[in-house]
Amino acid sequence: MGKDDQRLIAAAMVVFGEVVEAESFSAAARSLGLSKASVSREVARLERRLGAQLLRRTTRKMSLTEVGQTFYAACQRVAEEAARAARSVGELQLEPQGEIRLAAPTSFGHRQIAPRLPAFLERFPKVRLHVELTDRMVDLVSERFDLAVRITGRLPDATLVRRRLCPIRFVLCAAPRYLNRHGMPREVADLERHNCLAASAPPWPLILARGRRSRGRGVRVRGDVHIDNGDAMHRLACLGHGIVCLPTFMVGEDLRAGRLVHVLPAALALEASAFLVFPQSRHPSPKVRALIDHLVASVGPEPEWDRAYGSKSTGAR
Repeated sequence: MGKDDQRLIAAAMVVFGEVVEAESFSAAARSLGLSKASVSREVARLERRLGAQLLRRTTRKMSLTEVGQTFYAACQRVAEEAARAARSVGELQLEPQGEIRLAAPTSFGHRQIAPRLPAFLERFPKVRLHVELTDRMVDLVSERFDLAVRITGRLPDATLVRRRLCPIRFVLCAAPRYLNRHGMPREVADLERHNCLAASAPPWPLILARGRRSRGRGVRVRGDVHIDNGDAMHRLACLGHGIVCLPTFMVGEDLRAGRLVHVLPAALALEASAFLVFPQSRHPSPKVRALIDHLVASVGPEPEWDRAYGSKSTGAR
């Protein structure tokens, strides 16, 4: 049986079931908004497709044949499953429940997203979370992610809907132990003689804030370690091995506690933003909307890690 036949039989089952329920072709026609002739033709066509008589018709009475009784029982099961499916959809639309697949950058996810998830799950106990912490750019559609966190200066992908989570501010910092040995840089040019730990060779983008004007400058730095992991650079900095340019969500508490010292505060590193993104083609379900609202509210437009040591915005977008 082809798909077309299956669809026709499924449609005819609705008509047949209504005829049996109403015990009348005329009443079934009124209920379905069809003519009596259309209902009769649909049932007759169904019987031809099945190769069996389903109804005994007389001028005064209509009854089910033995085959008709079996087929009607099957129709009832289908109707019950359809109703159950409709109820499930309605329940999902009313109460957040089911699995959410979330992707986030490794360090930010570990430090700032994961600690906020228990409160969300306590509030919505029917939700389950599948979280992937990765620094690669996941494809939300092909990899079936409901939501992702992206850290960037701008979000050019027009296929994604975004909601800004918070600013991501970068600062230059070093441990007191390092600065005691090598001295505090007084101006940007002094960085050239310091051990600057970086993820790669390109220059650090800085904003030189003087008076009312600010101008961008790429500062080429040198160091004895290039490492592609912010947590590892943070660890080396705390051990006193050099100067780093890292986001305040990683170093804010260390700056407040004095484990790290803000270097060249007038030379501000360029800002980015953390965005929550999901595909335009995928309408966010109540569970996804609830998670978005929870993360935005708990992180806030002025994150706690910046408040901890008094960071000031450089004008994030």
